[in-house]
Amino acid sequence: MGMFAALKNFVVGADDARQLKNAPATTEGNGEAVNADYTVQTDRPLPVHKTTSEMTQEELKRRRINLVESAKFGRPAHESIMMFLLRIWLVIAPPAFVLLTASEVAYILTKLVPPADRFGNMVIWGGALFLDVSFMFATFGLALKIRDLSEKREAIGYISKREQRDIYTGVFIWFVFAVINVISQTAFLLHVIQASGSKDMTILYVFVASRVIGFVLGDASTAFFLAKVDNSHLKLIARAEREKAAIYRDIASAEGERSVIEAKAEADILIIQLEVKQKIEDVEFLAALKRQMFDEVLSRRNALPSPNKSTVRRLDTGS
Repeated sequence: MGMFAALKNFVVGADDARQLKNAPATTEGNGEAVNADYTVQTDRPLPVHKTTSEMTQEELKRRRINLVESAKFGRPAHESIMMFLLRIWLVIAPPAFVLLTASEVAYILTKLVPPADRFGNMVIWGGALFLDVSFMFATFGLALKIRDLSEKREAIGYISKREQRDIYTGVFIWFVFAVINVISQTAFLLHVIQASGSKDMTILYVFVASRVIGFVLGDASTAFFLAKVDNSHLKLIARAEREKAAIYRDIASAEGERSVIEAKAEADILIIQLEVKQKIEDVEFLAALKRQMFDEVLSRRNALPSPNKSTVRRLDTGS
């Protein structure tokens, strides 16, 4: 507490010193400068914060626009990081697939060639790379073709029969390449298993099948699915504008619902006030009516003639 008090005194003292420096000075008899009296202006109107109930339609519209435009749109931080890593994967995954599968094929074939035959080894490596590079670009080209035709179908509503045949041809070519790749990977893995001399072959065969299928599916999913996840900057802008429009509509709807609720609440309060006022008036009316009836009874009673005393005695005596 002492530290905060000292800091406050320091700030206040600095403000006082600044005000004393800027204030006009007067001189007394001793010739020393004395600060003149100064006051703080208090007639300046304070800013008034309006609620949505007090705003006009134009002010409500401007408020909605400011709220929507000042909000942050786009990908969150974790999604941006993952998208950055995905872009890297889309670049390195196809070449890695080519190198790994080509190495498997070359490993099997080089075992059949004498170690000193360098030309044979080069031909084997070249053939393996050629096959897998062709598979890589066939996959990449088919993915682009499918994406472009899908966007064209969304834009104009249809694609030509020739373009549809191109897709079927590309799928067939990709399937043939995939079968060749599956055979080469299976041969490599079975060769490794047989060389290991393992006796329990069933689980290893299941492992080979799952590993080969997973390898091909990893390459296919990278080309046909993951490449479509990363949208272009223009598409992200369009998506942000659609989100802004939806939020603007929701805010306007919420403001309308609030206006309806407030109007209904005000009407309910007014009805309650009228009911209370009516009950008070009824009570006052009954009280006034009762007083009037009492006054009339008393006035009639006072208006009756007073009875004669002698007559009363005769009646009492019966004479």
